[in-house]
Amino acid sequence: MWTGKWWSFIQTKLPAGHTLAPLIFSTDKTQLTQFSGSRQAYPVYLTLGNIPNRLRRKPSAMASILVAYLPVDKMSKGRISKRDMGSRYQRLFHAAMAHIMEPLKEAGQNGVEMTSGDGAVRMVHPVLASYVADYPEQCLVTCAKYGTCPKCR
Repeated sequence: MWTGKWWSFIQTKLPAGHTLAPLIFSTDKTQLTQFSGSRQAYPVYLTLGNIPNRLRRKPSAMASILVAYLPVDKMSKGRISKRDMGSRYQRLFHAAMAHIMEPLKEAGQNGVEMTSGDGAVRMVHPVLASYVADYPEQCLVTCAKYGTCPKCR
């Protein structure tokens, strides 16, 4: 990721001596069991973009950390249409992700002092660089209708 043009672009916007920490978030709703009421979990993971890809993807390298679990409870439908229910789930997802990422706003703008691997203290600016999700979650993040292609229509 450190070879990307955007990295160089953002680095030039930072004050001298400051550095960039590109954050990669990922989510994947997971079915825990089929036996006791279809239990699900919705973990949110975080890794850094400056960790080489071959290490980032290996569970044994422990390059990702669990940040939070998103809510997965069913909402009571009542007399709400299917479209409105989908909208409720989208708003719930976005509110939860906004809450999780709120501390990153100030840290990304002002920087945070961190000790690097060589023991030096540096001013680091963590920024959201990428969000990794499968197709259903991409639709949820973009508030798009599942099963439609924005390019085809």
